[in-house]
Order: sequence, then C-alpha cells, then structure tokens
Amino acid sequence: MTTTAPEKTSKRARNTETAPTRPAAVGQPTKSRRRVWMIALGITIILIGALATWYVTSTTSRTVAVLTTSADVQRGEAITQNDLTTISIAGGQNVDAISASEASEIVGKVASVDLPAGSLLTTSNTLDTLPVPEGSSIVGIALNSSQLPSYRLVAGDAVRLVDTPVAQGEPPTSDPQTFDATVFTTTYDEANQTWIVDVVVPEREAASIAARAATQRVSIVLDGAGE
Repeated sequence: MTTTAPEKTSKRARNTETAPTRPAAVGQPTKSRRRVWMIALGITIILIGALATWYVTSTTSRTVAVLTTSADVQRGEAITQNDLTTISIAGGQNVDAISASEASEIVGKVASVDLPAGSLLTTSNTLDTLPVPEGSSIVGIALNSSQLPSYRLVAGDAVRLVDTPVAQGEPPTSDPQTFDATVFTTTYDEANQTWIVDVVVPEREAASIAARAATQRVSIVLDGAGE
C-alpha cells in the first residue's frame, strides 16, 4: 500500500493565507481643501491691502482749493470779496472747509468768530447773521465820532447807551439814564461819515432806545471788549 505524504505548506504561504487583508490607503482630502482655502484667503488679503493702498494714495495726492481770509475779519463783520483768498489742501481730509467755487455764496455772510488773516473758512465760522438771544431786539444807531469811543467797537462788546441832552441843550444836573447793550454789528457809512452800530437790547427797552437814536440823543460807552 502506497502512502502519500501530505504536502508541506511553506511558512510564507501560510502567512499569506492567514494574514488579514489590509484596506488600501485612503487619501486625505481635508488637508488638501484646507490648503486651498488658506491660499484663497491670502490672495484676498493681498487684494484688499492693494486696493486700500491705492485709495489712500490717490485720495491724498489729490488737492482741492478752499477759501481762507486774506485780512483780519472781526466777529459780526460782513465778509467781502477783498477778504477772500484760496489755498490748496490735500483731498480726503475731514474738514468742513468751504470750496473756492463757493466764494460768491460766502460774500455778504458774517464771521461768527474773530478770523485772523489766513483763517480757513468753514460753515461753522460763517453765518448769514449772528444769532439774537430770545427776548432781545436789535436797534440801529447812527453815531458820529463824538458819540463813540475811539476804540473801534466790534460784535460782542458790552456797552452802555447813555441818554444825552438835545442838541444845544444844557448838560444834565444828575446822572443820565443808561441802557445796557451788546454790539451786534458795526458799519461805516462813508456818504454821511457816520458809524451805524446795531446793538442788542432787551425787547422792553427797544422802543425807548430807538426813539433816542432817531433824535441822536445817544452816546455809547464801552464797558468791556467782547470775547
């Protein structure tokens, strides 16, 4: 009887048969997507920076002509064409300056504050007229040099209006009546060589002062310069 010996299985073959099958390596798309997103973000930041640089450069390199004063203008004085000149400033500045093209609209307006020569004109330091306090009135008084102090009056000056005798009348034997007032504007009338001084007074006294002004029975005493 012939006996067939069992075939020997090599160690390598056994290992091959028994070793578990490893799954094939799978790619990592998450890391790839993250890299693309970072690149896109970097490009966007570069573009934004380039646009911002271009905007700042183009804005600041552009200049605009604006109005300034060529002479001192006192508070309350009307602005004339001779008071105006222009300068150029860099564009994009956050200032309330008035463009040179608006010069015709500024002539005739009044200064709301004292404007030394070279002051930049803005919508806040130029007004159509100075504000009048509630409960007050404006009275205009024509005066010659003998009825005024030699110191030039300007808007804001605190003054007293003194009741004077009629022309050729006797001087008063007691202290004359006076009225407190504030200078509103002053204008020189070259034709009549007189000063027209507008004063702010309480409403209740406006009629009495106007009557005295009409007969030139008023002189002005300066008590304090306006701020």
